[in-house]
Amino acid sequence: MVVSGESLQVRALEQWYRDVPLKAERGEILDANGVLLASSQTTYVIYARPISCTNKELTARVLSEKLSLNYEKLLAKLNSKTSEITVKKGVDKSVVLDILSLGVTGVFVSRSIERVYPYGDFLTQVMGFTNVDCVGQTGLESYYNSYLQGRDGYVCVASDLVGRKLSDDATYYVEGVKGASVTLTIQKNIQDALENAVESCALNTKAKSVSAIVMDPTDGSILAMGTTPSFDLNDVPRDDVATLMKLSRVSLVSDVFEPGSTFKMVTAALGLDSGKITTGYRSYCGGALVVDGQRIKCWRTIGHGSQSFSEGVASSCNCLFMNIALSVGVDYFYEGMAKFGVTQKTGIDISGEASGLTIPQESVKNVDLARIGFGQAVAMTPIELLRACSAVINGGNLVTPHICSHITASDGSVIYQADSSVTRGIIKESTSATMREVLETVVLTGSGKGAQVEGVRIGGKTGTAQKYENGAIARGKYVSTFVGFAPVESPKYIALIVVDEPVGAYYGGLVAAPYVGQIFKSIF
Repeated sequence: MVVSGESLQVRALEQWYRDVPLKAERGEILDANGVLLASSQTTYVIYARPISCTNKELTARVLSEKLSLNYEKLLAKLNSKTSEITVKKGVDKSVVLDILSLGVTGVFVSRSIERVYPYGDFLTQVMGFTNVDCVGQTGLESYYNSYLQGRDGYVCVASDLVGRKLSDDATYYVEGVKGASVTLTIQKNIQDALENAVESCALNTKAKSVSAIVMDPTDGSILAMGTTPSFDLNDVPRDDVATLMKLSRVSLVSDVFEPGSTFKMVTAALGLDSGKITTGYRSYCGGALVVDGQRIKCWRTIGHGSQSFSEGVASSCNCLFMNIALSVGVDYFYEGMAKFGVTQKTGIDISGEASGLTIPQESVKNVDLARIGFGQAVAMTPIELLRACSAVINGGNLVTPHICSHITASDGSVIYQADSSVTRGIIKESTSATMREVLETVVLTGSGKGAQVEGVRIGGKTGTAQKYENGAIARGKYVSTFVGFAPVESPKYIALIVVDEPVGAYYGGLVAAPYVGQIFKSIF
């Protein structure tokens, strides 16, 4: 009584009472403007305690008929020595009331929660889904599960030695605590525009998959993010685990690829910022450049001839970018890549983020540096690439991409605020301003003309990269990309689209740029 009274009392209560869980309501997920993207509805779980069933045949018959279950199997369970069985989950309230009105004994009911997604196949991979117990499994549902899940309640019933309820004793009800609500940076109208563009691109290019992101380059807020193919979150294909895992991957943060010419934005910015290259710099392209005895081709094998810096960026001349990389040298280039976060995780708030990779600095030769300059021999995740490109055009600041804005507890208090930290001074503001003007020429007169939107100044860069399989170039397989930003004078949006293995035409200017233009047209 004196030393162990409290702990023994707890153990005694555990023996005297049987408890039925009451699932706490899961928190909501909202877009930046308060549009409901995920909510919960109450369902019920039917339990049976064989020891309390005075007429097992009647109980088995009623439950089997009302719940569409096998009578013989259910009766066998009720005749077993099991203390408690879960009969069925996800039962509607009307069915529960119907069962209880028929005078069955040994039947108990507990409240449960079922996740509901009002827009179905929308933000699928990013949103993620829960299991049958309403626990987050993928995406934001998993990443923020500890906030969303709340605290379960329960009903305690005094029972005798074998589990029968004591008729003259009290029933105790402990209410659960609703989970916190997660407000995203996602804006539904922009997400709609992105998903329409992604679907159109997939239909027209017959690509293996198409993914896109729209971000605010000033603070890293993800405004829209999606991939096709996907699935309806209200009808998760759980029967085929391999397909489900494939369709659930947030490839924009978990898969790396050779960025190709979109990486030239970083190379050009480093060249200008170093002072070794100016806007007056001219480069000659004869269709290839010989470095360390190796002939590296430009994509235009007949060559571009003599070009200014702006003309070379607009035409995406490989020789120009090889010359820029070689001019600044290995040490400066690698130091610059580190500042831009190349091959580093961005810290985005979603599980499974990968980091890029490239040749270790101590092993790099000039021929390697030349290839890195135009986006080969370096691999990045799409979100990593988008962050680096944002730093090129936002004044030289490295942002932290994030999807969650804030989290609000059930009592209305804000218990979490997103990390919007920014590392400033990656490049000079003047360099960034010049890059915005130069990249506008890509859309006005260069390879990105498909992204033009009347009345809006748009800049950007196209990319087309070969894919590798088993360490060798996969013939006929490409990843086509376009990074676009708008408006040029003060960028508020930056978008990236990744088209994996388009059929037929594969240049980024043809199969990627028009769909970023479609997104911007919807936004503006």
